[in-house]
Order: sequence, then C-alpha cells, then structure tokens
Amino acid sequence: MGELKDISHYGPSLCVKFFEETTLYSACGPFLQIFDYKTNILKHHVRIFKKNKIHGFSFSNNGNSIVLYGGKSVLIIETKSLLASDNVSDREFLASEWIITGEFSYNNNQIYLLTCYNLVLVLDINATILYRKTLKNERSILYSGSIRVLSDTVYVCSGTVMGGVLIWDLHSESMIHNLVGHDGSIFYVTVSNNAKLIASCSDDRSIRLWDMTTGEQLAVGWGHTARIWNLRFFHDDTKLISVSEDCTCRTWNINLDPGRNKVELLINHVFEVHLIKNVWSVDVKEDEMIAVTSGNDGRLKLIDLQQSNRYGDEHETFDLKDIGKTFNVTINKDEIIKGFTWLPFGLVSITSYGKIFLYYYLTKQWKLLEIDERFMSYSITNSIGDQKDNNIVVFSNNKCDLLLLNLSKDGNYVTCKESLHIDGLSKTTNCMIIPSSQETFLLTLESPNPRDSFKILKFNMNSLQIQEEYNFKKPENFTSSCLEIFNHYLLVGSRFSTIAIFDLNKANDTNYICTLIKRINPGDTTTSIKLIESKNNKQLFSVTNRDGYYNFITLTLTGTQKIRHEIIHSNKILKGFLEGAYYNNSNDYIIYGFKSSLFYMYNEQKGYEIVSEVCGGAHRQWKLSSLFDNTSCNNSFMLMYIKSSKLYLRKIYKPVVAETLIDGLHGREIRDLSICLAPRKNSDHLFVTGSEDTTIRLNSVNLTTGNIKTYWAERRHVSGLQKLRFINSQLIISCSAREELFLWEINDEFDSNPYIYVKQTLPVSSNNPDLRIMDFDVKFINEEDFMLHTVYSDSAVKIWYYQKKSNTFKLITCMKYKTCCIFNTLFVDYNDFSYLVLAPTDGYLVIYSVTEIVKCIQEGFTTIKDVNLIPELSIKVHKSGIKCIDKYVNKDNQLEIYTGGDDNGVGITKFEIEKTTGKLACVSMSVVPDIASSTVTSCKVFNDGLKLLTTSVDQIIRVWDTSNKNTLRLYDCKYTTIADTGCCDILTMNGGLNVALIAGVGLSVWSL
Repeated sequence: MGELKDISHYGPSLCVKFFEETTLYSACGPFLQIFDYKTNILKHHVRIFKKNKIHGFSFSNNGNSIVLYGGKSVLIIETKSLLASDNVSDREFLASEWIITGEFSYNNNQIYLLTCYNLVLVLDINATILYRKTLKNERSILYSGSIRVLSDTVYVCSGTVMGGVLIWDLHSESMIHNLVGHDGSIFYVTVSNNAKLIASCSDDRSIRLWDMTTGEQLAVGWGHTARIWNLRFFHDDTKLISVSEDCTCRTWNINLDPGRNKVELLINHVFEVHLIKNVWSVDVKEDEMIAVTSGNDGRLKLIDLQQSNRYGDEHETFDLKDIGKTFNVTINKDEIIKGFTWLPFGLVSITSYGKIFLYYYLTKQWKLLEIDERFMSYSITNSIGDQKDNNIVVFSNNKCDLLLLNLSKDGNYVTCKESLHIDGLSKTTNCMIIPSSQETFLLTLESPNPRDSFKILKFNMNSLQIQEEYNFKKPENFTSSCLEIFNHYLLVGSRFSTIAIFDLNKANDTNYICTLIKRINPGDTTTSIKLIESKNNKQLFSVTNRDGYYNFITLTLTGTQKIRHEIIHSNKILKGFLEGAYYNNSNDYIIYGFKSSLFYMYNEQKGYEIVSEVCGGAHRQWKLSSLFDNTSCNNSFMLMYIKSSKLYLRKIYKPVVAETLIDGLHGREIRDLSICLAPRKNSDHLFVTGSEDTTIRLNSVNLTTGNIKTYWAERRHVSGLQKLRFINSQLIISCSAREELFLWEINDEFDSNPYIYVKQTLPVSSNNPDLRIMDFDVKFINEEDFMLHTVYSDSAVKIWYYQKKSNTFKLITCMKYKTCCIFNTLFVDYNDFSYLVLAPTDGYLVIYSVTEIVKCIQEGFTTIKDVNLIPELSIKVHKSGIKCIDKYVNKDNQLEIYTGGDDNGVGITKFEIEKTTGKLACVSMSVVPDIASSTVTSCKVFNDGLKLLTTSVDQIIRVWDTSNKNTLRLYDCKYTTIADTGCCDILTMNGGLNVALIAGVGLSVWSL
C-alpha cells in the first residue's frame, strides 16, 4: 500500500458549455466532466491532460469532434471516443506556445489555435500543423482572444495585455480594426453570432460594445465591481451575459435607438452565483434560456434567465383605486391597503377603512367581501390555509376586537364567521395565530401595558368558537414577534433575541413563570422559530433574528424534567436583515430577508442566491407565503408587498432545473483541513476546511467515491485561517490572526444535519490583538479536560488548561522562544514523559520538557508558580523555516520527528531517553535534501510509520518509504492540479486502505 490513485477532484472550473439537448461539459483541472443537466447526473468523467488544467474547449459544427486546450497542451478527439474512455491523456500533444483559444473550421476538417503571440496554428483533424497565420507587422502579446468562424470568413479577435483589441482576418492576415478605449489588459473579446457587433471587457471593469463594420465604440456598460472574465451574446444578439471576479453573473440589454442613432448597454439582471472570488466561464442554452457558470470555488451553477417571466404570471401589480372601480366601490382619497394574506385560492386584504377584498388568483377577479368599520385605521391580518379545507382569516384591531372568517376551499363563500371582543386587555398591539392540531388553532393577543397578561385563545377551526383561554404573566420587556408550538408548549419570539416558552398545561397555576431564553445573540427581534425535528427526547428548533443571526437550539420539552436548552449551531449571514429560514425538500437550509432595496432568498448551506426582488427594502408591509401549504417545505412561494401605495404580487416558482450540478467548496485557498476519525451513521466521515476567505466549512466525504457534501460555512473568524484540527470526534480547534482561537463542538445526533458551534474562545492579550496564532496542540488530561499550547508570530508560547465543567481556558504559563515566528508545534508523550516541540523559522527543532506541568495539572493544581521552561534540546535541522511537522514512535521505541522546510528538504530526527540521565537525547538527525523542487508544505506519517506523504508548492504529491535508516526512498509520486498545495490529512480505513485529502486552491481525494 502507498500507491497514489486519485478518487475525486474539486477545484476551479475554467470552462463550461452546453452540448446538444441535455448534455453539459465542464472542465475541472485536467478532467472533463459530462453531465445530464436536466437529471443532475454525472454521465462521464475523463482525464484529458497529464498535468495541465483544461482552459477551454470547442465542438465542431456537426458535434462529432472536440478540441481541448490548456497551457501548451492540446487534444483533438471524437466525442464518441471521449465517452468510451476514462483517460485519453495519451493523445495529448504540446504546442510551441501558450494556447489562448481554439475553434473548428466551418467544414470541420481543420482546427484554428490562437496562441499568446497572436499567431494562429492551422491543424488538420490529426493534429498536424498545416500552416501558420499571423497579423503582419504586429507583435502584440495576448491576454485573451476568440475566433469567430463564418462560412466565408474567419475573424480573429485578439485581446492584448496593453488595452488594445485587434480584429483581423485569418485568411488574408490583414487588420480589420484596432479598437482602443479600454484601460489595462483585455480579459475577453467576442464577436456576435451575426458578426455585426464586438464585445470586450478589461481590467477597467467595463464592457464595451463596438460596431464590426466601422470599428466605432457604440456603448459602455458599467456595473461589475471587479474584473470581468467572460462574455457571450445571446437572444439573437440583443443581449449580453457577463461573469466577473465579483462572483456575479449579469445580463445586459443591447438597446438600439435608430431615431437617436444611439446604442445603450443596460443591466437587466444580476445573479449572485459563486463564492468569494472569480466566475471564470459562462454559457447559455438559448432555446431554454438557461445559463451555466463555473468558478474558482468549483461550483457549476445553473441560472434560469427567465426566472421572473418564464410563465408570464410571475408579477402582478394592483392599485387600490383600480380595484374599487372594477365593482363601483368608492375608495377614499386617504384609503390604503393595511393588511393582506395568501390562501390557496388567492389573496385576502383589508383597507384602512375596513373594506375586505378577495382576489381569486386563477380567474384574476376581485371581490368585496364586506366592510367592517371596527378595523378602520389599525388592523392586523393573519391566516391559516389548507387545513382540512379550512381557510381561516383573522382580523384584529387595537381595541381587542376580532373578526374570524372560515372561507370555503375556493374562497367563494364564508362557511363560518365570528365577531368577538376580548375582555381583560386594555389594548392590543399584536395578534398572531398558529395551528395547534388538525381541528384547532391558537391565537395570541398582546397589550402594551406590562401589567396585562399575555393572552392565548384556542379556537375550533370549523366553528371558530373559543375552546380554551390561557392567561400568562408577561415577561419584562417582552414584545411578541413569532410563534411555534410543540405539544402543549408555545414558543414565542420577542425583541432582544429572546424566546419565551409557555406551558399551556400550567395556565391556571398562579405561581407559574414562563421559561425565558435570553439574549441568544447580540441581535434584535426574533423573526422566526421553526421546529426541525424531535429525537432522543430533544426538540431541535431553528431560530432567526433580524440582525442576521440564525441558531439551532435543542430543548427538552418532553418528560417531567426541567426545560433545558442548548445552542448547537450559530452563524451570521453575510449581509442584510434576516426574516426567516426553513429546510426545503432537498434538506437545504434556506434563509430569506432584505438587503438594501432587495428581498432575497438564499441557500445558506450551499452559498448562492435563489431569487431576489427589487421591492424597496425592509421598511414596508410584506408577507411570504407558500403557494400550496403552510409547511414552507416546498419550493414555490408568493411574495406580497406594498411599494408606492401599490400592492405587488411576485410568484416564485420552483426552479426549472437543478440549481447546482456541483456545489463547490471555498472560493479561495484552503489553508488547512482535518478529518474526523469516527465515521458517521452512513459511514461517511466529517472533515473541516479552513480557508483564506476566513470561513470554516463542515463537510463530509465518502471515502469510496470521493463525493463531498458541504453542510455549513462558519464566519466567526475575521482573518485568514492558520490551522484547524479535530482533537477528538466532537471537538475542533481553529486559530488565525488577531489571536483568534475557537473551540468548536460538533453535534451529529440529529437526522437533519450535523451542527457546529463555538463552545469557547481563547482569551486575548489586549483589546486590540495583532498577533497571529500560528499553531497549537493539545494533550488530554482526562476524557474531558485538556492542556492546550499555542505558538505565536512574535515567538511567544503559551500553555493553557481547559476544563469542560466550567468551560474555561486558564493560562498556566507563557514564555518566548526568541524573536522569530514559530510555524509549527507538537505535544509529545514519550516513555512517561511529556514534551513540547517547536518548529520556528530559524530551522531549529526546539524541545521543552513539560512533564512537571502535566503532573501538577493531573494532581489538580491549575496555578503553577515559578515555571521556567528551558529548552532541553535545540537541533538545527533546516536551513530556514520549518513548514510542516509530524511524529511517530517506531518499533525500536524511538521518537521520530519528520519535518519539511523552505529548503525543499525533509528532516528525519530521532530521539530516545538516555538510560543514565533519564533525559531526551537526539540519536540521529538527517536531512534528505531537495526532495521537491520547492517548499515542502505538509507531511503525514502513515502505515505504522513505514510511509510518509509529502506535498509541496511544485504540486507533486510524493509517498516515501521510511523503512531505511535515516533516509527516504521514493515510493510513488503524482502531479496534482491543485495549485498552492499546502495541507493534507490521512485516514486509515478498516482493511488498511488509506485515504488522503489534499488541498490548496481546491481539494482532491486520493487512495494510498
């Protein structure tokens, strides 16, 4: 064992294209992936190049052949041969120059390859170069380019590094236009399908439209906030689509005004599609108006370009005066819509003069149901729909009056009506309802008077009669905002991120005080509470607040024990106000709310926007309702809102295609990763990744298929991650700059998802910490408590003691090594002794004995005086910084420490305890020089110390045989297209098979 074999690869995707009816081709590293995008099935996966990434590919006009290129690598192959093999890299050939783009000739018998020196290589189908074409007297270096092949002409579009766009004729080798206007390098240039327009984009973040005939600049489009990487004409050349470093995909209308002799390039839609940085490629399937993008995060994102108008009934707008005119109802000058709600048949609304209107969605007809002057000026509207064909609507005012209506399934008649005045409250400011069973619902009434009770009424759905009344003492500073129910407990959200839990069985107990969960987060109003699942006598709830925090909280609401709560997951959204969240049918956690002038729905687990609507922002009347039921588990919704005194209805349909084919990972370099040794119930293993984008992602990997699923992206860190590690099956530690170190706890007991929460943070040395925690290691004192030591960028070393019972870190001792940064550190238990190993930038291995400190802690002393740590050993191993370290105790009971450094070598240092002195002594030290052509970034010992895995900046993964004394023998090596290869972890499965995860800009899974 030890032979390297790649299982799966996740990384930047540089090119993606639709092909034929339902097929989509995507380039990911050296691999080509072929999907059926309608069924979301990966049909084929084939290696194209031995080393180079695929930068682009093109199909012949008849679809029989494909040319792929990347760097200097080129491959020409029939599509049927491509589908018949999983590796065609033996057919790769190298061009003499970097290939910018490639296209087939009109009759499919030749291939044109544009190189970085503005030279076109003309090849036959067997990849033989027939001749070379170039633009005479022009020696530009290209950053980008494209070739437009017509029946009688071939246009070469060359985007130079100096801001010019050269358009020339391939056959005559003559210049057509030199388009000047951009600042900086040209990142893409393309010609429209009818060859009348040219579009280009550059470092100046603009899109420029040019006339192919005259070379005149027609329009400039601004909108992207970062560099634009790709463009495409579509919709009969009347629209453009662009993708950018700002992670958005934008569509543009090309508006021609012949009368004014003017062309405008105007933004039509903006789609947030990828994470953190860079969308590289885009394509459009025009007959279905579906776009696909690929980016640096490895995601393949499908976009419905007609999301807001595909069916024609997505938008409706109503003016109250126009509604009144339809059946001759007088609408007063100052009359406005005060409330509305959605039911299966359509809309129910009430005006400021008490007029209740119905809108039937199928027939598009309005109806005046009745006028109730009790609800003039102030009213609140609530509803429960589709409960045994009951459509319950409740209107309330501030004078404790209620109007309850039970409408028929089609809304044509009122099956039951009740008008009530509720005594016992001086005034009402809020009224909410929630189903409590198939036959009943609860209604809550709240008064602004703190001495008034919090009143809960139970109604029968059919008769609308009050069955029970509950009165509870209202908590101090309590303002109700949302409801959830479980058995006889009513959970009520309030301001200040607070939840009150009322036991309905104890309403008659005058001494009963509700349970309060206060200040869950720093944010304001609790906006939603949703029951997710109940398991092992625990109930899991999703809780959101308006300031952007969402939490998963467990409660013990069954049995006779006291109600206890525990936060098992907490996170904050990227921006905007958070109004609610739910799990959809695919078990994705969907959040919704407002940002700026937009209403949005966002897939929080996968990290992309589902839909957005320009509505004017959060400060307005609005409601989001399911189109079919009140479970919020489907994917179709009705958004209702008031804007400029008009009522808007926005129907949000279920996506017509899968929203992602590959979910992707981080958009930036992965700094570290760690695998949990204990498998999940489905045999997958959890692992965590920490990235330069400051997020930590909780994922799982199937070790057989290499399939990866991401659950959460935690945003607690504010700077790029340094290290993170599972310290047992439930706890993770991560560290970064600003002296940030977090202890995370994993909860994997529920079926919905695993959850992760910051259990504790490490104290910092000042109010404005500026040191970077470079590394850490732990030693468990017992099953729950552990010693932690941290090393810092200023050469400081600190030893801490964590106690689970008190959930605290206590500083035991601190010291400084020298003045250089410490890259890595280890705790080593060896022959009943404990040691602390440092690996700083000066190339030394420095070892301290901490045996006495460990003994004191084991004996219960958490305050240790007069600690003076002095290096027991200091050994020069590398010429400069030590970038990675691992340890193993061999069969001869020698401690082996393996190190990799900036000097491209691997150090092997062996230790043992001297029998005469009882001290640690270095037995041997050797450095295997130049095992890589660049810095060795990570190393891991496996196979009982007989093998060593190393990664390095040269992107070569190497497996070494360590059985020979003080040296290494190369066992196997493979090239990976994961750039900035910097971290790895290994898991040994039952049967001895080893699986490695290797990461940098992307992640790959290997068997060893």
